[in-house]
Amino acid sequence: MAERILITGAGSGIGAACARHYMDKGWEVIGVGRRAEGPAGVRWIQADLETAAGIEAAAAGSERLGAVIHAAGDFVVATMEATTPAEFERIWRVTVWARHALTRALLPRLGAEAGAAARAVVHVASLAVHHDFAQETAYTSAMHAVVGLARAQDAELRGRGIRVSVLSPGLVRTPLTERHFGADVLAGALAPEAMAASAAHLIETVRTGGYIAEIFHVPQNSV
Repeated sequence: MAERILITGAGSGIGAACARHYMDKGWEVIGVGRRAEGPAGVRWIQADLETAAGIEAAAAGSERLGAVIHAAGDFVVATMEATTPAEFERIWRVTVWARHALTRALLPRLGAEAGAAARAVVHVASLAVHHDFAQETAYTSAMHAVVGLARAQDAELRGRGIRVSVLSPGLVRTPLTERHFGADVLAGALAPEAMAASAAHLIETVRTGGYIAEIFHVPQNSV
């Protein structure tokens, strides 16, 4: 029987690249996102993960899982004064609250069977956790929280055969980043497919008995 993976934010960008990667590997892919339809071949769940109803829909539509990739997220590029409290809260809700709530809801589907490979959870974070970027207070602070969330989840779940890792890429060319940055900034951006390969490496390491806490994926022209 094929292994099964759930990927949030699978409609575009890094999440969609991860979905294609695992379909090519023969896995059954469950994709979660706001849009009505997902990539071809993905078992799609339309859900707004900022809401309790969306979390419930994503968990209810899933079966036993071998891995989860949390790729859903958002960001704004704005000064502190221009970032409203409501916008700040929204970024934290989709990036931090939703990942806690969904991982918690999926735990019954991540239970390891006797003799089965360990289960893997990957949080897509950002190089912003390790470098300072102006005009990204909501996003950067949320990504710091994602790393802390992943560390705490791993400490609690490793005894249950579930390991939690972090992928921290620099700037990646996606529809989201293309809305915020010009061609000059995106010229050296990473490809989503490279992020999918790094996420898969984290998962495969766990499945073969190892563990990598975090991968930093840095563009060649980055600091």
